[in-house]
Amino acid sequence: MSNDPVVLKSNKYGLSLQLDPTIPFEDLVRAICEKFAQSADFFGETSMILETFGREISTEEGLVIIQAIELNSKIKIILLNENNQYKDTRMLGEVDRFYTDEIFENAKIIRGSVIKKDVVTSDSSLIILGDVKSKATVRAKGNIIILGSLDGACHAGYPDNTGCYIVAGELNSKDIQIGTVTGEINIQEKWSLRVRRSKEEPVGISVWNHELLAEPLSSGLLKRIKN
Repeated sequence: MSNDPVVLKSNKYGLSLQLDPTIPFEDLVRAICEKFAQSADFFGETSMILETFGREISTEEGLVIIQAIELNSKIKIILLNENNQYKDTRMLGEVDRFYTDEIFENAKIIRGSVIKKDVVTSDSSLIILGDVKSKATVRAKGNIIILGSLDGACHAGYPDNTGCYIVAGELNSKDIQIGTVTGEINIQEKWSLRVRRSKEEPVGISVWNHELLAEPLSSGLLKRIKN
C-alpha cells in the first residue's frame, strides 16, 4: 500500500480508487476531495464507472465518496463497483435518509419564534419561521427546520427515528436530539474545497455513525431542501 491514502488507477471501464483501510473515514474523504480537486483539469468533464478496493465500504460511505468526487471535479459517477457488485448511483440515493420526505407536506408551520418556556410539538415535520429561544422546546416526529437561530431544546425524529434531520439558520444550542441519539455535536467543515465557508450559513444536523453531525448545507453531503 502506498503512503498516499488514496491512489487513482485507470481501468478499461473507468477509474479505480485504492483506499487506505486504516485511516478514519472522514480523513479518507478529505484526501479524496484534495486528490480530485488537484486532478480536475486532467479528467475534464466525463462520466465513468468507479471501483474501490483496499477497504470495505458501506453503501452510505460509497455515496459520500461519490459526492466528494463530483463536488471537486466535473466527473459524473454512473456506476459504483462496491464489493464486486455494480450499483447504479441513481439507486444509491434511495439509501440516503436525509431530506427524503416532502418537508412541506403535512408539516406544522410556526409563523414566528418559539419563546421562553414554550413547548411546540408536531406529529409530522415542523417548520419554524423564526427562532427557538433559550429555555424553549421544539419536538417533532419528523424533521425540524428553523429559519432563525436555535438556542433552546430540539428533538427531531421523536421518539426513536434516527433517520430524521434538523436544519437551523444559526446553531447555538447543545440540547439536540435526533431519535435516540444525543450528546456532543460534531461540527463538520465543507467537503468541497471549491466553496468558501460562510459564517452565517445554515447548518444541517443528522446522525452519522451513531453521533450527531452538523455541517453547512452547501457541503453537498445533505441534499438541498426544495421549496
